[in-house]
Amino acid sequence: SSCTNLGRFTALYIYQVARPTAYSSEAMGRVLRFLGLAASMFAFADALSIAPKVKDGTTQNDVLASDFLKAGRKFLIASFPNLRQVAYTILPDNVWRPLVIGNVESPTSVAVDSQNARLYVADPPNLVIWWYSLAVSSSGLLQTVGQPKAAVEGYSAHWLAVSGVGDLYFTGHPKPTDGQNSTMDDSIWRLDAEQVVSGDTFSPTEVYSKSNTGEPNSKVWQVSGLAVDTFYVFWGNQADGKEHGSVSKATRTNVGASSQEMFVKSINVALDEVRGITTTGTEVFWLAPEGVYGSSKSSSTEVSDPSQGLLALPPSAGWSPMSLTWDGHSMLYLTDTATGAIYTCPSLSSRTSNVTKYADAPYVDSLAVLQLERS
Repeated sequence: SSCTNLGRFTALYIYQVARPTAYSSEAMGRVLRFLGLAASMFAFADALSIAPKVKDGTTQNDVLASDFLKAGRKFLIASFPNLRQVAYTILPDNVWRPLVIGNVESPTSVAVDSQNARLYVADPPNLVIWWYSLAVSSSGLLQTVGQPKAAVEGYSAHWLAVSGVGDLYFTGHPKPTDGQNSTMDDSIWRLDAEQVVSGDTFSPTEVYSKSNTGEPNSKVWQVSGLAVDTFYVFWGNQADGKEHGSVSKATRTNVGASSQEMFVKSINVALDEVRGITTTGTEVFWLAPEGVYGSSKSSSTEVSDPSQGLLALPPSAGWSPMSLTWDGHSMLYLTDTATGAIYTCPSLSSRTSNVTKYADAPYVDSLAVLQLERS
């Protein structure tokens, strides 16, 4: 139930935050702040549980509210693996509210299909990528509708992205069979939108791997971050980026491109470690220990200067950036797992700036933005 998930969310948070420093005033302050947030979460769950039923068994809150669709409302969705929870804020507000996701052992990477109002959640320990239908209640709150469904089974997935037509891309590897190495290399996979709808969960297509992205320095090495647009797939490497490509770009293989038009190339080789990646209409952005970077998607020059494209500086020397997403307008949102916080920076800036703290989010991992288009 909603309350059960919320109780677990609250209890786990208090246990994991307060336990290491039982007498720390800072830890207790964080607990008290979270208890205030938890109260609002329980109120939200109560509101859902008492919503009146209509004839088909759903609640009135399951119906999309047309006024909020017309307003072009945006939701920032975040995963909290240690808390086994996914939550959201209504941008630009920073109040967290939970989403009911069922029995997911470790919700890590998240991605959204705004066109079809779907949320994808990777659950590596269970070798599943789950998907959920999303709806906006009459009061403007986001919720999952119906039971979770498996999009992909038998694969350990680590990064997710969705194309404009609803194809699901992910990085990961299949469950090792008897005799196979348990530390298999990650590849980039695709599950077509039609397969999601039909429930074809066991047969994604391997798109790019170590074997087809160049020799001897393959562009798929230790994949970290994934993004997709109309024609291309973008990814980073979390190790040896200067050798294998910090950020690479390749043609999508299901868009009717001829063999002459297909390519794989690095667009940046200046950084050894890259984390999350996101794209806008014309730019690609990525995270690194050195800061937030950006580049034109159409650039034909391979960048080797680590100062080129630096968009924003780290908030602290010890930060650990992980996930990056775009709000569809002018802001980037990014996670710092070292401090348990989410930061923002403008996506349209022409000079290096500082990131701005958006919200505390202890144990946050991945981010995605659900954008409801104006009608």
